[in-house]
This record gives sequence, C-alpha cells and structure tokens, in this order.
Amino acid sequence: MAQFRILSLDGGGSWALIQVMALQAIYSENTTGHNILKDFDLVAANSGGSITLGGLIENLSLKDLLSDYFLKQDKRMQIFSESRIGTGIEDFFYRMIGIAPKYSTADKLAALQKQFTRFGAVKLSAIPGRIAQSVGKCPHFMICAFDYDRMRATFFRSNLKSDAASTAPPPNPTLAEAVNASSTAPVKFFDAPAAIGPLRYWDGAIAGYNNPILGAVVEAVANGIAPKDINVLSIGTASVRRPIALTSGANNSGVMQNPQISNPGNDLKELAGSILDDPPDTATFVAHVMLGQPVPDSNHPSVEPGRAIVRLNPMIQPVQNQDGSWAPPPGLSVDEFNAVANLDAVAQADVQRIQNLCTLWMRNSVPNQPIRSNSENFHCEIGHATFSQAKAAWAELMKESEPIAAVG
Repeated sequence: MAQFRILSLDGGGSWALIQVMALQAIYSENTTGHNILKDFDLVAANSGGSITLGGLIENLSLKDLLSDYFLKQDKRMQIFSESRIGTGIEDFFYRMIGIAPKYSTADKLAALQKQFTRFGAVKLSAIPGRIAQSVGKCPHFMICAFDYDRMRATFFRSNLKSDAASTAPPPNPTLAEAVNASSTAPVKFFDAPAAIGPLRYWDGAIAGYNNPILGAVVEAVANGIAPKDINVLSIGTASVRRPIALTSGANNSGVMQNPQISNPGNDLKELAGSILDDPPDTATFVAHVMLGQPVPDSNHPSVEPGRAIVRLNPMIQPVQNQDGSWAPPPGLSVDEFNAVANLDAVAQADVQRIQNLCTLWMRNSVPNQPIRSNSENFHCEIGHATFSQAKAAWAELMKESEPIAAVG
C-alpha cells in the first residue's frame, strides 16, 4: 500500500541535535541523508530543523551530521556567532531587560554556506532532481520563514508549481539562503532579518510554524493527496512543561512553575521568547484531526493513538506522584531538571545536557510528547507516551507502506 510520507522537523536551534539522534535510533548512525530522504515524499522544516534538513541534503551520515553540525563547538559557534551589538540608549535598554540579540545573522549565512559544501549554492527547486539521480527518488522540500516586510508566513518550496502557493512568481532561494531565513529567530536571538535579494525574513516560528506539520499537511492536500493517504513522522526539539504553583509555597518540590509577574520588562521577555513555546502542541493535534484520526469524548475517554501521525519529542516535564506531588523524571535531579529546562543551548556543557536528556528519553525515562495530553496531570490521551512506543509505531507504518510519489 502506498502512502504519502511526510517528515516534519521542528525549529529549536542546537536542540535539533535531538532530531539527528532520533533518526539514528530509527535508521543507524551510518545511514546517509539521501537514503533517509528517499523514504519520504515531502520534508518540511523550520529553523534548527532546516539545519538538520540541510545535513540530510548534503548526504552526510547521521553520525557526521550530529558531530559536524551540532557537537563540534567551533562549527556551532560559527552559526551562533556573537552579535556586535551597538552602544546606544536603545541597545543598553534591551541588554538591561535581557532581550538584546546575541547572534549575528550575517555570520550565520557565511557559516551555512561553508557547511553546505555540495548543495548550499544550489537553488531549492534543483535539489530533488539532483538527489534523485544518485538514489532513484527524492522528496520535495518546504522550508518555513516569515516575511519581515509583508508580515506574512513564507514557504520556500522545491516544487515551484505547488497548488498550495499563490500565483505570484515563487521565491527560489539557494539552500543556504532558505535555511538562513528560516533560522533567524528575532529580538533576543539574531540581530537582523535575513536578506534574500531585496526581501527580508525572520524565523518561521513567528508565523506559528515552529512545528511545520500543519504547513506540510496543507501542502500535501492542496496538491491532491487524500488525507487518508498521509503519514507523518514529526520530530521535535524538546518542549518544557511545568505545573503552575497557584498558591504561595506550593513549589516546594522545585520543579513547578511560579506564576509570572506582569510588568513591561517581564512581558517583553515573555513575548520575545514565545516563538519557541506552545505551537508544537497545538499544530500536531490540529493535523491529527485534519487527517480524520479519532479523538476521545465523554463516552470514549480512551482511543487508539491514531495511525496518521507519529510524534517524537522529549518532554522536559515533572511526573506526578500518587500523593499528587511533583518530581523530576527518573534520571534527573531537581537541579539537573531545572538546568536543562532553562538552557541557552550554545555552550558545550549545554549541548551535553541535551544529549543526556535525549538518551534518557530514548530509554523511556523522560516522557514523549503526546499528540494531546491531559492539561492537569500530563497523561497521554492521544499519541504515544514513550519514545519506544512511538518508534515502534513508525516502524509498523514503514513496514506497511511505501512513499507515493517521491521525485525521480
């Protein structure tokens, strides 16, 4: 049976190393990018996920992709190169409240062009045909961004004739340009929009596509694929979720979240960091419903996980004990839990913490993100509660089907 297979890769900067480790668990560390890509009909990516996609397009082995793009500090620091922030009053104010940009957009583009040695200068539309020549078939690609001047979502597509696009001439950037645009998270991260010719772009998360699954499903349906024929492997970059300590002194476990204090400084910081927050939860559930999958109701509170979407994403969240108290997941102390929940994820020690989190997730100590969970106790209601369950579900879908219409 043929199914239209989508690989969806969330944004998340250096946290995208989780995606590479997850793919290693599904394939092997020696599997090369093109041999993964040929298993799919469409790959959608945002921000850090687009860097992962770039490594797959470059045909690196997963072992080399993890090492060269994420673990080697010198190469990582080329992408996250320190911004040369100004000394004016406005810059001083932003530094004081903690939302001054940290990294240089221009340096990031130069680093991506250097790392994408084979395909970085190739137009996105030309890439599938070139890959198909070597491995027989290749998916189309869709990289998410936000048009800074038009204030709208933008999708860089390899399929320039996509029926999901407007009739205006489609953008056709190089791979390095598209990834740079998609990964330019603004305000507290990068210092300027990414330019492609006269147009400027921010990270696709600004348009709500940090998890690009919805854009990918719409892309497939608009181009004639029936919802019942779509399977999605959606890989995240970790999400943080804590119960709220609603009363004073309730956070005695050290893993709960105190209510935010509302003032202009805190509100600006909250807004600046919000592009990395909730959308992955919402997008996967909406896509699940769009694809006709079952949902619980009052008469049927428990349903099958669904067969259209497999979500792989570690949750940095505490677990509830039988007495109602909260504790960090097995394998993490309170201090370790709080450290990984608040990472900047650029320093070497931070990257090692992400690797450790990912290892615990793949051992089922850290929970997997459900497609929908209970908002109070975090129990899985739709989807897969552990990495092993989700991995097995995708293996079953792979066994039952082949990709429908990869380029080639």
